[in-house]
Amino acid sequence: MSTQLVTSYYLKAYDAYPFDLAETEEQLNYALAYDPEHIPSLCLKSQYYLHMLNWPKEAKDAAEQAMAIDPENACAAAALMDSLIALQLYSEALNLLNYITSKSLFKPLYVYWYMFKIMELRGYLKIAINYCKMLLQYVENEAQQNEIELSLKRLKMK
Repeated sequence: MSTQLVTSYYLKAYDAYPFDLAETEEQLNYALAYDPEHIPSLCLKSQYYLHMLNWPKEAKDAAEQAMAIDPENACAAAALMDSLIALQLYSEALNLLNYITSKSLFKPLYVYWYMFKIMELRGYLKIAINYCKMLLQYVENEAQQNEIELSLKRLKMK
């Protein structure tokens, strides 16, 4: 099937997300019906399942499908990381993060962000604080810096 058609459906879904969820789902279904291996659509579907429907298992399935198609796709890796963290599968998330680091799929900012989140959720607050401080070295804009500083303050209050 035409790549243009699949991309068109994906872009319509992306444009509708998260404001019109019915339209998002419909367009994703069309895109994946024409190309079940369209990685951007699978990643958006994973995000939709995780954040809008609170279905982390289904999100993980979509992300795993995308990773199976292209194990070095950063979008698929991020979707899988998010779903593993939501499912509290921290050991699997750390293994995936090791793989991501070995393949240089993410910038250091994102690696440290995920390490920070995992350590915080596991209750290793001192380690999480250290990762949060490391994050400050890699910020790309003021919004990221503000978010990291707020997270650091929140952690120190725990």
